[in-house]
Amino acid sequence: MDIDSIKTYIGIATASVALIAGGYQAADKFGWLKRPILEWSPEYFNITDGPSNGPFKVEVARVKLRDDCNVDDFILNVRDSELLVHNVTPSITTFMGPANNRVDTFAYTFTIDDPEKVSDGTATLIAYIHYTCPEGPVVVQYPDHPNLNFNIGGASE
Repeated sequence: MDIDSIKTYIGIATASVALIAGGYQAADKFGWLKRPILEWSPEYFNITDGPSNGPFKVEVARVKLRDDCNVDDFILNVRDSELLVHNVTPSITTFMGPANNRVDTFAYTFTIDDPEKVSDGTATLIAYIHYTCPEGPVVVQYPDHPNLNFNIGGASE
């Protein structure tokens, strides 16, 4: 094997590696590769019970997988025992933390905007988190899990 053949093979190998790496970067940039922002750990979720006009405490758990997305909006709702959806106001609107492979827990509170319109009984917390990521907007929602259910009692005086 002569030197020119070796140079040709090295050139082909280098070009192939560059093509693969560049293709991966382009696919990632254009959103062709879907990388999750986080994984929920709903077994750690907890929501306190209480009267419709009181604050409710929420404990949430997740594994954050990416650091390259920003929270733009956090929309929280409650679906009551009559299946009606009500607006609520959370005590936080953005949250952060480093990406890692550990379950990260945090807590916040919320109040129901129109408590007199909420039916007593078992309710479900619904959340949508709007992110801006390099590939564009991404919406993540809370998982469908029994730990997102809680009890709303009558309004306290």
